[in-house]
Order: sequence, then C-alpha cells, then structure tokens
Amino acid sequence: MKVIVYHISQEDKKLLALANRKKHKITIIINPLSEATVHFAEAKDAVIIIDQENLVSNRLIFKLISFGIRYFIFRFQEQAPVDVSIIQDAGLKYITITDSTLKISSIIKILDAWEKSD
Repeated sequence: MKVIVYHISQEDKKLLALANRKKHKITIIINPLSEATVHFAEAKDAVIIIDQENLVSNRLIFKLISFGIRYFIFRFQEQAPVDVSIIQDAGLKYITITDSTLKISSIIKILDAWEKSD
C-alpha cells in the first residue's frame, strides 16, 4: 500500500519505519497537511495525519479523495479537527485515534488489515 504521513515527529518517524519493515511504501512529510503539501498525496492509497494543529478543511479532504485516497488515519491527542462525514459519505475507510498512548506500530496493523480486506 502507498501511504503518506503528514506532521510526524522524528521519534514517531523512526518507530513507524521499524514497525513497517518496508512492507508499505511510506512517504513522510514533516509539515502539516495544507494546500501547500496536499499534492504529495497524489497516487497514494492512504493518508495518515498526526497531531494536525489546524482544522483540516473540507476542501483538503475532497482534494485527497480526488487523488484516489481510500483510507484515512487521524491520530490526535484530542478530538480530530476534521469533518469525517465527507469520508463516510464517499464510502471510504477511516479511523480516528485519540489515544496518544497507542503505539505507532498499531498504525501498521491497521494498514495491513485494510490491505487484506481489498
């Protein structure tokens, strides 16, 4: 699966690489998802957004969907700043993780499960 991760810390980046074991092709963007960075998601299957400080606009979600993104993972310490109804209405899969203690390796398990379900 081709995955893009936005706004990941250096520590989580290392943990994600170790957990992935080169199974999924992961692109890391240290900046948050924005109009300036959204184009990196083109030709990807899944997007992971970590601790986004600003609201993820509906326009950005629609743009990601138009790129062919089928899976969304939102990892936040509090309520995710995104309207997931757009993703639901499009019939796409998503998960919102608000538990900051959840290991980054769990994200790889979620991607593995989604890949098997295709």
